[in-house]
Order: sequence, then C-alpha cells, then structure tokens
Amino acid sequence: MANFTGVAVSILISLTAFPLVELVTTDSSLSAPLPLMLIGFGLLLLIALTLKFVLPQKCVEEQGKDAVEQRGFVYYTCCLFMWACTSDLCLQIRNHELFGFRKNTKYFEHGEAYLVTPLGIFAQFWNGIINYILYVIIIYQIDNKKDSRYSCLYWSGGILTSQFVVLVGAFTGSYSNKLEYSVWLNAVFVFLPLWILQHCWVKPRPVAKNFTRENSSFPVLDLFLCTGLVLASVFGLIRGLGALGSQTPLIKYYVEAYEPYMLESSKYGAVWPMYVAIYGIPFQLCAIYGLLHPGCQWMLNCSVVYAAGMLQVNVWFLITKLAC
Repeated sequence: MANFTGVAVSILISLTAFPLVELVTTDSSLSAPLPLMLIGFGLLLLIALTLKFVLPQKCVEEQGKDAVEQRGFVYYTCCLFMWACTSDLCLQIRNHELFGFRKNTKYFEHGEAYLVTPLGIFAQFWNGIINYILYVIIIYQIDNKKDSRYSCLYWSGGILTSQFVVLVGAFTGSYSNKLEYSVWLNAVFVFLPLWILQHCWVKPRPVAKNFTRENSSFPVLDLFLCTGLVLASVFGLIRGLGALGSQTPLIKYYVEAYEPYMLESSKYGAVWPMYVAIYGIPFQLCAIYGLLHPGCQWMLNCSVVYAAGMLQVNVWFLITKLAC
C-alpha cells in the first residue's frame, strides 16, 4: 500500500507559511530589512527541526541502501523547501491581491525588490507551483522506496539555473543598489541543491549495458542530433556575445532586431543568454561526444540536468516577454 504520510505532513506544515508570512510582513518592526533576514533564517531552522521531529528517520537494512534513497538530507530538504514554496506563493498572492487577499509589498520593499520584475514574479509562481509538485513526487518516491535520482537531478538542475539567472541579474542589474539583507536567504537555496545534485550524480546505479556503434539503431538520428547541437552551440555563442554587448555588426543587428530585451537595465534579459553560452555550449559539445561514443553513463545525468534548466527558463522568458 502506498505511503502518503510524508507528503501529507509536509503539505500541512507548508501551509503554516501563510499565517507566518502574514504576521512578519504586516508588522513594521518585523519587516525591517535586518529583522526580516534573521526571522527568515530562524523560520527555516524551526521548520527543519519540526520536520525532523514529526518525520523521523526509519531504521533500514544495509542491503540496497545505496540503490534507493532513504529519509535523510535529500528528504528533509524537499520537505523544508515545500514550506519555502508556499512562502513564495503567499508573497505573490498578496502582491497581486489574488483570492481576496489585501495587497502587501513590504517584503519586496525591505527584502528582495527584484522579485517584482516579470521574471521575479514568474520565478516565485514557478517555485510555488511546479517545484512544489516536484517535492511532493520526490517525498512520495523516497517514502515508497522508489528511485528518486532523476526527479532530484531534474529539480536541482531547474532550481540552480533559476537561482543563477535571478541572483546574477539582481547583483548586476538596476536592482543591485536596492539589495537588502534578505538576499542572503538565497544561500540556502543554492548550497543545498548543489549538495543534492552532487549526491545524486555520484550515487551508485545498476550496471548498464555497454553499447557500441555497431549495435546503435539510429546512426542517422545521431547525425541529425549532432548537427542540431553544433548549430545550437553557434547560436548560443552569438547570443552570449550579444548579451556581453558585442559591437560586431552581425551580433549587434541580431540583438537589436530579435532580442532587444538583452539591453534592458535589469540585466535579466542578458543573464539568460550568458548562462546558455557558459553552461549550455559545453554540455552540447559533451553531448556530441556522447552520441559518437555510446555507453557514457554520465550522459543521462547531464541530459536530465540540462533539460530541466533549459526548459524552465526558456518557458519563463517566453511567457514574461509575451505578457509584456
């Protein structure tokens, strides 16, 4: 029988974010910049300890311990981040006066002002809805002894990409002179996903069959994919140079004619193409190698992490630019 205990408890605890966020952001003394950061870290610690108490680790046999994730660091991180997702959702619901809530923007005024940009708004809604669902899936998989490796890799690839885009834009763009202490809360949402990414990446897996070019079924498809990856790398390089402000006529024309948002002072339009150039091009070249040399076990891990980041932020930019 399926075990929904962890999911149910995590959902109930995550709902406490609504009254807590309401209390902190309504009181003027609590919502001042420094208290806001200290309360944020304090609440994260309190919720983490509560989760550890109400969802204790289970004694497990050593056999198969490496193959299936048990309640531990990954599990409690997902439970804690569910509470953070609800906090993000609460902040944007109050910001947009949804469901009858009265408007409250104190967190953005005294905390992370860059989250009122179209990208920041969409990032918080994505975290509050899509990432929340991913946490539910991972918690369910762990409680029911299912392999959560690729769910964790997909989630960590997505959240690390979003953190890079949002934070680099915040520190380099027009909002860099409005940063308050609360920006340091993001350290939790960078270092914990990084640890989980590393943990799932090196986690032992069943021995895979060794493939060779002779038993590859789709050499034509491989060639097609390699060509597409080369073209994507060239295109990514052009966009990356454009984001850096290259005055090369071709690149300058492309930016002004097709992606003028790269020139925005908030820098969010420029950070994403730079990320694709820095992270995407090396992966695409490694993927070409993997296609030419079948059997690379790291290829699947890379593909999952890459797909998560590319899908997430491309959807962000598509929706935010269409909405604007």
